[in-house]
Amino acid sequence: MTQFRKKPVVIEAKQATGTPESNREIIDWTRGSATPASMDDHPERGKCLSISTLEGAHWVSPGDWIIKGVAGEFYPCKPDIFAATYEAATTALPIIDPGPDSLEREIQAKASAAPRVTPADIEAEIASEHYFTAADGQVGAVARSTIEDAWDVEVAAPLELLTFCVLVLRNGFTVTGESACASPENFNAEIGRKIARENAINKVWPLLGFRLRDEIARGA
Repeated sequence: MTQFRKKPVVIEAKQATGTPESNREIIDWTRGSATPASMDDHPERGKCLSISTLEGAHWVSPGDWIIKGVAGEFYPCKPDIFAATYEAATTALPIIDPGPDSLEREIQAKASAAPRVTPADIEAEIASEHYFTAADGQVGAVARSTIEDAWDVEVAAPLELLTFCVLVLRNGFTVTGESACASPENFNAEIGRKIARENAINKVWPLLGFRLRDEIARGA
């Protein structure tokens, strides 16, 4: 039989104690999610905490752990199963959840507490972002000289398929990303902007990495 090992994943969890304070805390924690907790009428125990999981409603008993999954869903777990499956994280790493298949999540699970550049650091550095196609740039260049002539510009069709993203960082430095579509039939402006932005973001990583390394070296 083929064996498999569960991937290391950092999760958030709260243990239910059955007290009104514990119930309110869990209800508040899960509020707004697709799997919220609530107080409902148990057929034998009266008002009890339950969670509307993706598989249906589940009753929560005192001692159960409420787990927040990788997709943001909540579900209860019996204490013995929780103890056999999870252990306390050794470092208080911030949990950033861009998705269940994210490389960032894998890095968080394996990284130490040493300083590093995170996606949140990248986003915090962006002061503004701007998008345009090469066709927009051609028309804009003409318009800066004579606005009337811009209406008569004949734009080459391939320029409509090249999308640019310009990220202006907090210090005023700019980075660019591009996205070119080979087939006009497949061109989608929104997807083009997303790809261009991702390519621009990839240029920010080494900049912040260099800055962090410089700060570490100066403090050594």
